[in-house]
Amino acid sequence: MQPTLTPDLPALRRMLLEARGRTLDYARDLTGEQLLGPRLDIVNPPLWEIGHVGWFQEHWCLRYRRGSDPAPPLIANADALYDSAIVPHGARWTLPLPDLEATLRYLERIHDRVLERLENEGVSEHMQYFVQLAAFHEEMHCEAFTYTRQTLGYRAPGSEGLPEADLGSGPWAGDAEIPGGEFMLGAASKDAGFVFDNEKWAHPVTIAPFRIARAPVTNIEFAVFIEEGGYQRQ
Repeated sequence: MQPTLTPDLPALRRMLLEARGRTLDYARDLTGEQLLGPRLDIVNPPLWEIGHVGWFQEHWCLRYRRGSDPAPPLIANADALYDSAIVPHGARWTLPLPDLEATLRYLERIHDRVLERLENEGVSEHMQYFVQLAAFHEEMHCEAFTYTRQTLGYRAPGSEGLPEADLGSGPWAGDAEIPGGEFMLGAASKDAGFVFDNEKWAHPVTIAPFRIARAPVTNIEFAVFIEEGGYQRQ
């Protein structure tokens, strides 16, 4: 998914639908203990993260009002459950979260109301920005759902009956040499369309020469690194 300079209504609708479709793919087959999983520092409980995606979309696309407090959420305690700025990571396993079906209904209600607002009000500058923000945020969490499922040992959605992935290093062993130099980091123009707030604005950065692996490290390669005392060496 790529940001567009001036997305129209069909483009915004498509972005929301594609992001939500991926979220539902990752969410619908979770059952029982999988919905929370073990308490780990590197992942969120899936049930919480699914609800957080809906809360974020509701907050910015329906509730946010510049210069004043947000409008009330669709469920009374949504901020206390899903606002990642105020809910500590370790507390997310013990919150009184709605069950999966109720959580998915919450997402559906928000999604429908955002589309309804777009239909009724048209594509304002406000909605153009915040709908894209919500869609990109949801896509980011779909990446998180992917590594969460991998971390917790859950199969990828739709992979039942397929063979397990080959954990070998493949044909891209070794490093690529990067000469370094100066490049522009950040969004280049205030007129370039959607920009995340942490990408403002482009500025020159100098990078020293370095090496980087040609492909992501595999579990086998990482295990060898650990067994050889890799973290003991500078």
